[in-house]
Amino acid sequence: MDPSDIPRTSSDLSHKVPSGIAVGNGVSIEDSVRTFRVFEVLRGKDNAAISKAISESIPSPSNPQPIPGTTILHLAVQCAEPSVVDQVIREGKGLDVNAQDKEGNTALHLAAQLGRGPVVNSLLELPTINDSISNRQGKLAIDLARTPELFQELQLARALFLDEKIKAIQAALFQGDYKQIEALLVEPRVEGTLDVNALDLATEPMTIQTGGTLLHEAARKRDLQLAQILLLHGADPFRRDRKGKLPQDVTKDDRTRAILKKSPAAAVAQRGIQEKAILGNTPAQARSSGPNDTSKDAREMKGYLKKWTNYTSGYKLRWFVLEEGVLSYYKHQDDAGSACRGAINMRIAKLHMDPQDKTRFEIHGKSSVKYHLKANHVVEAKRWFWALNNAIQYTKDEARDEEKRRTLDSDSLRHARMESADMLAPPTSRFKPTSAGTLGAPGASSKVSFRSDVEGGSAYDSYDASLAGDELQRVPTNAQMPTDAEEDGDGDDGSSREVHQPGTKDAFNITAQSAKLQLELLSRVSDALIARKSSQPDVPLSDTDVSQALSAYQTAVSSLNGLVTDLLKIAKDRDAYWQYRLERDAEARKMWEESMAKVAYEHEDLKKSIAESEDKRKRTKRALKEALEGQPMPASRHGSLVQQESTDYVSFKEAVEDQTSLRPEAQSTASHRSRRKSFTREGNRRKSIIAQYTNLSDSESGDDEEFFDAIDAGKVEIVEPPLASPPPVQVPSARKEEEVEPFSDLDERAQKQMQIVPSYAGYEDGVRKKLKMDADDRPKISLWGILKSMIGKDMTKMTLPVSFNEPTSLLQRVAEDMEYADLLDIAADRPDSTERLVYVAAFAASEYASTIGRVAKPFNPLLGETYEYVRPDKGYRFFIEQVSHHPPIGAAHAESARWDYWGESAVRSKFYGRSFDINPLGTWFLRLRPSSGAPPELYTWKKVTSSVVGIITGNPTVDNYGPMEIKNWTTGEVCVLDFKQRGWKASSAFQVFGKVVDAKGKTKWSIGGRWNDKIYARITEGFEDEAVGEGKSKGQSGHQAFLVWEAHARPTGIPFNLTPFVVTLNAVSETLRPHLPPTDTRLRPDQRAMEDGEYDRAATEKNRVEEKQRAARRQREAAGEEWRPKWFEKKRDPVTGESYWEHNGQYWQKRREHDWNVCDDIF
Repeated sequence: MDPSDIPRTSSDLSHKVPSGIAVGNGVSIEDSVRTFRVFEVLRGKDNAAISKAISESIPSPSNPQPIPGTTILHLAVQCAEPSVVDQVIREGKGLDVNAQDKEGNTALHLAAQLGRGPVVNSLLELPTINDSISNRQGKLAIDLARTPELFQELQLARALFLDEKIKAIQAALFQGDYKQIEALLVEPRVEGTLDVNALDLATEPMTIQTGGTLLHEAARKRDLQLAQILLLHGADPFRRDRKGKLPQDVTKDDRTRAILKKSPAAAVAQRGIQEKAILGNTPAQARSSGPNDTSKDAREMKGYLKKWTNYTSGYKLRWFVLEEGVLSYYKHQDDAGSACRGAINMRIAKLHMDPQDKTRFEIHGKSSVKYHLKANHVVEAKRWFWALNNAIQYTKDEARDEEKRRTLDSDSLRHARMESADMLAPPTSRFKPTSAGTLGAPGASSKVSFRSDVEGGSAYDSYDASLAGDELQRVPTNAQMPTDAEEDGDGDDGSSREVHQPGTKDAFNITAQSAKLQLELLSRVSDALIARKSSQPDVPLSDTDVSQALSAYQTAVSSLNGLVTDLLKIAKDRDAYWQYRLERDAEARKMWEESMAKVAYEHEDLKKSIAESEDKRKRTKRALKEALEGQPMPASRHGSLVQQESTDYVSFKEAVEDQTSLRPEAQSTASHRSRRKSFTREGNRRKSIIAQYTNLSDSESGDDEEFFDAIDAGKVEIVEPPLASPPPVQVPSARKEEEVEPFSDLDERAQKQMQIVPSYAGYEDGVRKKLKMDADDRPKISLWGILKSMIGKDMTKMTLPVSFNEPTSLLQRVAEDMEYADLLDIAADRPDSTERLVYVAAFAASEYASTIGRVAKPFNPLLGETYEYVRPDKGYRFFIEQVSHHPPIGAAHAESARWDYWGESAVRSKFYGRSFDINPLGTWFLRLRPSSGAPPELYTWKKVTSSVVGIITGNPTVDNYGPMEIKNWTTGEVCVLDFKQRGWKASSAFQVFGKVVDAKGKTKWSIGGRWNDKIYARITEGFEDEAVGEGKSKGQSGHQAFLVWEAHARPTGIPFNLTPFVVTLNAVSETLRPHLPPTDTRLRPDQRAMEDGEYDRAATEKNRVEEKQRAARRQREAAGEEWRPKWFEKKRDPVTGESYWEHNGQYWQKRREHDWNVCDDIF
């Protein structure tokens, strides 16, 4: 077992610690009173009374069970001081220290579970102690250890015991004393802890060298008597050594082989192995576990198996190791740990047993990884199969439990903060005793809900000083801190509190457990009185037994009051201590935050200084170039241009340089090429001089800067776009009204337009121009102050104040892609496929223009939430549905007469402290219907990474970076865009560059610009000689850049820093409302309140709809139902092979019919 397997919080353990006291109608008043008196004596300090109680509690033939259901040692472990427990052990000579109570727990179980280190030490020192006994739940004492220290102590005691017994067995083996060997093997503790197949038992050199067991040694020595003894005590005849040999393979003696194969001992051993294969690997497991046992022994295994290699070699013997949830294999056993040849994680593994051959099974890993394995025997195959199955179950359960723990911890912390007012109330306001009298006395519990991980308790008068001595334990690193609201009830100033560690953990445990025992004793006395009253209705109160019971009852109530008082005092001292620790940690964290902010500001200053130095260096370089070349810059640029024109990809610097010399009035092509060669030779010579004297070379970033400088200075000739956005496709007016089915005499575009036109209903009022509120008056809260505790978390699972939101949904964020849909209309009407790809690429890049300044978080969509957006003036309709909540996925589909656009909004996001990173995962698809009569074209691309930087400095800025590949699957052409990451210089922000290549890899177009402003394109050198088609402007040269896309103006003063297009998204007019489903984002109350500036109501509604969603999820889980999207189905694209969400077409049909019965009530 690992220390990692130990429960860490007392709340996980305390409610499971059984007292072992028998409770029920079968217990007499006399027994109840006797048990109570023993309990009271153990909690006192009268040694004579304790000695008397011990002598009266020792079992005898006439009274085999003095205390029903438990023993005096069990009671002492739960409620007495360590000195009293030692006295019970010392004087109770007739007591069985391994006795089990009604729950099957021994005294060692209870001591380990309660975390009583000194008591565990005392018990382990007893020669008759047996730590291999399991309780009724199949748990050993080590399985219940409360702390890592106790776990290690129990583990060490077992290791020392095994080492001692192994040496004793080896000594007896050396002397040939088989009776002593058998006597050792039948000892209860040895039976439960020693594996006779352990390699440590072997003594013969050859056996040790080959990694064999003691049974291998017996076979090699032909020692039949030793083999019989080992087989009868669990030796495995199918255990192989490092060379893959079984015990029967290491001997040539037929008699020895027969013993190992067919003797009764071998048959018994085989039966035992079969039981272990199914029930577990240890005697304790065999009594309590099954095929689904996930204890450490049951999910780890080592040994040889035959692995299929190929058809030439067939099966080869390989050494396999299953541990820590990973199955690894090696060529030889000696290679383990250094030369792994393959591994499969059990979290993703699948297991299959061959139905024909029970010695064969398969294990499948990720992708195509698959192991075909074969055992030497059916029993061996079963052992491996169950071990692998248990490991798979354990790793998957661990992953699921970890996720639940994270969610539970988050919810618990939030709940604690919400109830801070209650926590500040004085204890007396929460505990109101019904009877007069004071409270006070010590004890210990497990079913109470106090956290005993936290160092609870204090050294106060009712405790002996021994409790505050060596038993003081260090503050555990995993202790859960209280929230700011959990302050000392007296309201003392922090400086006046005593700064010391609170009392012992043992004090808290004893007090709580004693309170629990006291309640059980009260219940027992009460049950006994009721039983006596039932059997003897006329029994008088003067009856001796009744009088004793009432007296015991009154004493127990008084004692219980005292215990509750002590528990409250312990809790108060604990809270004061942890409040002090919390304040210290808060102060240290504040200093760290200030240091981090200072470092961030210094980093910004350093970036500015470096940027200034870089600018100065570039100006110096240019001046030096001009001086050395003896020519003005335009000529110099031309020289460098001609040298670089031999490459396939021509940068935009070349486009700038082309404009200075290559005009329509240039000379003929032949003379131009001749002059270019001379320029090349002269340019090369001058460049070599520059490199010799300055060691300065042009950089790609410098070229990009020169391009933008040239555009700003008007040095690059920019031509108008070849075509404005075309109007929506028109259909015959006679067919607009009621005929919605496509007709064969209409082209595909007209048919598509006829399907879209009915969706215009409700949008007759046009688009909204402004929000209801004129200014953003959200409460100002430090973003860093909120986010600093969330470093490393997934953004989609963060819970932020509603004031950090903007009044849009993530679904509407996807709809923002449609702002520049006219680029797709233009692309569809261009005659050349590569030119169409230019406009499609511009559309893909334009999606990021609206992210500038938008650092507020959109509302997370609810499961099943939908959103539609229709633009009659643009001729398209858009629809999206939230099809998954964990992970959050939105499936979208937009359509126009000229194109269809669909994909999924799925992201992986994380907060790294200095930045948010949002990595899109979904693929986006576009089907374009060209006007040239060409077949429809399919395009795909993935979005690039978005990041919010500058959080610490209070200047959050959005950056988008990474490569984007837009592929035309119909023609094989590809556009590669590179979104440059923001650098030190402000001029390096927002840059995007790319190229369009044909199916043969030849560059056709160059693209560049800034994704927040404008994108330009030019025909690459050489392509202008080919026929571009009638769509090419007559005055357009291959050396001119033309504007492909320009961002819309961003007026200032719009609340939440929204764009004019985003303002239109959440509008809901009275004409539109009747057409919307009840799941549409426009009808979401929290988002609407946010847009109207009602922030408190927005927060309340946000919490309400989220709780409603959780309740619906729990209801589905209870009913075994699985939620399915209403409007999308998961499919796989036959062309690209990628999965996508296909719109089933039912939404727009239901909208026409105003039939929303299928929709869930989510708001």
